Amino acid sequence: MQKILLAVDGSESSQHALAHVIKRASGAKDQIQVLLVNVQYAVHGGVSAFVNAGQLKQLHHEEGMKVLEGPRSMLDSAGVSYSHHLFVGDPAEIITRFAHDKGCDEIVIGTRGLSGIGSLLMGSVATKIIHLADVPVLLVK
Repeated sequence: MQKILLAVDGSESSQHALAHVIKRASGAKDQIQVLLVNVQYAVHGGVSAFVNAGQLKQLHHEEGMKVLEGPRSMLDSAGVSYSHHLFVGDPAEIITRFAHDKGCDEIVIGTRGLSGIGSLLMGSVATKIIHLADVPVLLVK
């Protein structure tokens, strides 16, 4: 069985990545297992003076589950085998480490259109994943 880590962030391009994985899985007859991942950025600065650790953990969980709600529903409807995972931290580092630890065969992520100054900002996570990953990375636009 092929393991694919599918990282989603709620963007339109991550929806395209999801659609790509569903299409591949529907033709593979239970030969693909998806590890659906969302990574929330850690809250920095003086926020901890106003919000305790439990509240931050709850906030990250709620925000992550909101992002995963649509993809989970679509994977369920398509009958694709998956597990979902939420993390907090640096997305590229967590995604590549998790893919390595779980023995994934591939990482699939969406990337927004690369134009002008936007490519400098939006491409940073994808670029870092490409450099850190020890498995193939598929970028879906």
